[in-house]
Amino acid sequence: MAQEQQEKENPVGFVDSLREIQGEYIMLGELYEKEKSYGQKLSELMRTLQFEVDSTIPIRPAAIGQACRAAYLVSEAVVVVFDMNGGMTSKPLYTMPPNVIISIIEECTPELRRLISEKRVVESGKVKSMERVLKELKKAQATFKQMKRDELEADEEEPKEEIIRARPEEQGRKEPVEAPAPQRSQRDSFAFRGSFGNKQELSTISS
Repeated sequence: MAQEQQEKENPVGFVDSLREIQGEYIMLGELYEKEKSYGQKLSELMRTLQFEVDSTIPIRPAAIGQACRAAYLVSEAVVVVFDMNGGMTSKPLYTMPPNVIISIIEECTPELRRLISEKRVVESGKVKSMERVLKELKKAQATFKQMKRDELEADEEEPKEEIIRARPEEQGRKEPVEAPAPQRSQRDSFAFRGSFGNKQELSTISS
């Protein structure tokens, strides 16, 4: 009776309390949404990391907060639990309570780090091997290009040598020019038409 009478006498305080409760309820709803969103993001991160290592990670029962024979984080960030009777249940990580999500992530982080580190070492060795092979191929390619250039230069020089060699042959193949027949001098062309007998007779008469 005294409380009801006090509320009737002070209605403003009652309304303020309702408003505070309403505000707290709204903030509580926002926190629930953030928990769900963060749980999904953490689950997605674990799914991505586990996809890289492609391995099932064991989980201690204490991390789940329940009695079980064994528990594992498998692909797609799914938690598989085997109970004491041998039954199996599986749930996506993001559907579990926030404290269980954090506990499982803390449980699996060391093993994930080890697996990812091992995979990085393996991939690093593959990359180094590929780099060595690539360097050798580049050297072979450069040698091949140089050989092709040398062959092209040799092909360009060969026609010039053939032309130079062909010139003397072509000169030797020229037909010889016939020399003109020697012309006889006028003295050689004079023909004596007389007789020596007549010449003697003339000299006797003249004496």
